[in-house]
Amino acid sequence: MSTALPPLTPARPDLRFERADDVEVRETHISWVFLAGDRAFKVKKPLLLPYLDYRTPAQRLAMCREEVRLNRRLAPDVYFGVRSLVPRAGGGLTLSDADDPAAGEYAVEMRRFDEADTLAARLSRGAAGRDDIARLGRRLALFHGDAAAERRGDGAELVKRALDDTLATLRSQVAPGQRPRLAAHERMAAAVLSSLWEQLDARGTRGSIRDGHGDLRLEHVVLEDDALAIVDCVEFAPGLRRIDVAADLAFPVMELHRLGRADFADGLVAAYRDAGGDPGDDPLLALLAAYRAYVRAKVAFTRARQRDRDADEDADALLGLAARLLWRALAPSVIVIAGVSASGKSTLAELVAAESGFTLLSTDALRKARAGLASTARAPDSLYTDAVNRATYAALGRAAADAAGQGAIVDGTFRRRSDRAAFFAELGENVTSLVVECRAPARVLRDRAAAREHDDRRVSDADRHVVDAQIGAFEPLDEVAAHDHLLLRADRDPAELVSELGEAAARHATASPAR
Repeated sequence: MSTALPPLTPARPDLRFERADDVEVRETHISWVFLAGDRAFKVKKPLLLPYLDYRTPAQRLAMCREEVRLNRRLAPDVYFGVRSLVPRAGGGLTLSDADDPAAGEYAVEMRRFDEADTLAARLSRGAAGRDDIARLGRRLALFHGDAAAERRGDGAELVKRALDDTLATLRSQVAPGQRPRLAAHERMAAAVLSSLWEQLDARGTRGSIRDGHGDLRLEHVVLEDDALAIVDCVEFAPGLRRIDVAADLAFPVMELHRLGRADFADGLVAAYRDAGGDPGDDPLLALLAAYRAYVRAKVAFTRARQRDRDADEDADALLGLAARLLWRALAPSVIVIAGVSASGKSTLAELVAAESGFTLLSTDALRKARAGLASTARAPDSLYTDAVNRATYAALGRAAADAAGQGAIVDGTFRRRSDRAAFFAELGENVTSLVVECRAPARVLRDRAAAREHDDRRVSDADRHVVDAQIGAFEPLDEVAAHDHLLLRADRDPAELVSELGEAAARHATASPAR
């Protein structure tokens, strides 16, 4: 191989084309793509990253050839072959045959497709529907069914290593203030993974680990008339591609959730199953989708560093998405956040609902809605009789049962056994529930009640007098089983409480006999 061509730097190479006047360039964190006429040429950057080694021209040539071989499985009419880049008279580089002795760099030659036809682009403009999603699910099921299987008994360990490696990188990338929250989510993920360990090992033994795609982003799915092609398979690290098929499917599942289309994510999984695919159960897919969100966050941080700037909002949004998907692995479940008024239960409930994406249900809001009042209106004493209380909690139980499939957070004092009995009778015995009891010193409760009395936006009607009456009158939660009861001192940083509750909820949900 000639050494006349200087090694590429991370700056864009000067690549020229005889047949195209206008050349567009796209850049990823590991490649440049030159769009010229009806062709696209992908050139790999000379990089060394934890998951790839593109340092030498020989390595880049080998990876170009591997990329063509692998991607012809899902896009045979897109990938033409490998071309070399050679010095051009007058400067710059030009294309030649792959075996040109003057070659010093290489490119994958592809048919250029309209970027507006990617599934990501179509979804962004509302031009993709359930049929397109179902078509993708069926195609992936067939692809995975035909892919080479690797039978091994350490399927769970493979997932653990991938998750641990990604989170270790993220710990070095996030701001110091984000590390405690990331650590809490790591512990949540560990609890969920522990509950899925036997399932993952069994899947590996029966052949669910296959030579898949590894990077199933929606922007890699191309819809053209009746054709469907999937491009940009991972070629540089076989371990990222030879994975449980559920981990492959989890990538588009994650991205559909990122777009706010949980219904499309569910439709994708349903079509995959209907076509004979086996993605495991919903908690498994949710955990693996959270892992995919962490991977994309890691990439976002890497891109930001390459551009010499701080991480943008995209990385933070992906970390938030990963947290919501971890919580989704705990559904179906209901988390009851109880305690006397001003104990901080409503603040905690709102924060947990915001992080988890679970439905937030409140006795205060429901009570007033049933009476035709606005949530911030002050309710008369007639709405707080024993009979109205029991009816309100019964209605709350029915609403929680309806929302449990996607997860529900229930905010109420739950201070009387009769109200709790009405709630749980309607919730039913088949729904996993955790009762979180918030407690705080009487002084803190009174100060909080006094501070909010002049807040016109508050929903609670409880003033200092109501709080005084409730202090010491809370009927103990003795009827709740010990493993279903979490006690929190709520006179602490709310973020700390959210972390503690999340970890406890993960341990509780994954230990439930129903799972």
